[in-house]
Amino acid sequence: PLASDIIRTSILTWYAMIILDSYNDYLQDDYDRNAYWRNYFDFLAPREKYLLDNPLLMISADHFYFNRMEFAPFLPIQPKVMSSYPHQYDKEKDFLYGDSLYTMRKSLADGIKKISDNLNISSANLTLQICLMNWVFYAMDKKLFYDDDYESYAELLANILPYITNPDLARITTLSYRDFVKEHEAQAVEEKPLTKADSIFQRIIEPYKGNVIIVDFWSMTCGPCRAGMLNDREKVEDLKDKPVKFLYVTYDTPEKCNPWLDENNIKGEHIFINNAEWGQMQEKFNFSGIPFHLLVDKTGKVRTDVESFTDLLNE
Repeated sequence: PLASDIIRTSILTWYAMIILDSYNDYLQDDYDRNAYWRNYFDFLAPREKYLLDNPLLMISADHFYFNRMEFAPFLPIQPKVMSSYPHQYDKEKDFLYGDSLYTMRKSLADGIKKISDNLNISSANLTLQICLMNWVFYAMDKKLFYDDDYESYAELLANILPYITNPDLARITTLSYRDFVKEHEAQAVEEKPLTKADSIFQRIIEPYKGNVIIVDFWSMTCGPCRAGMLNDREKVEDLKDKPVKFLYVTYDTPEKCNPWLDENNIKGEHIFINNAEWGQMQEKFNFSGIPFHLLVDKTGKVRTDVESFTDLLNE
């Protein structure tokens, strides 16, 4: 029975797509689509069980089906104010956006009532809810408001969410908004003004951006540090023609280090910083023991989500 219903739904959605496409592609050339809207989609009401309020649509239909539904029979729910709203909004002029969003709320309610009254279909059918959910996704994906204008995104979500009665769709919509806020808040943190430690580290890696960078904090009094550098000599030589840079950072002076470095043919980039800068690096990256290593991608971002520099090379 389930397979039969899936096939039946697929057949009906295929024919429905032909009708939806003809409405979008042909009528708009020669006719006023609104004049035909009510009669054009009167086939939906008696087939609501299969074409609108059917969980099997998630298998039998596809993105294009819901997209056509959104811009054909469910056209009245399109929040018209939203298309022009971002261009009206100007933070420098303290534009009050409450009235615009209220207009969107009212137009949304009026559109759903129009669909229900004229097409005789339920205002809570699954397809209509998916179309509303898509508007939240669209707003976040296309940055319909300013990135940090979370109040407007929350207002949009608050306007649409009451109509999404399916618990799974409501959950997906809410979690997507949460992820959107978390992502942009994380970006805002990354873009905050540089600290003194940030400036020091940027000065160290700046000449080598565009390469995968292995940063090795070491000193001459650290036996494991020197042993690691000796063991890495072959690796450094093998990768000399690759976009990889080995940075050896120490608070020791060149006079103290260079004799040992030259004697043992330690290649790579040797960075000498003073004790105060070393302390800034320890505080920034929270280390006391050495050797201490960092992996930096070609954009200059420290990466803790990879295991080795080869992962960054593969990227």
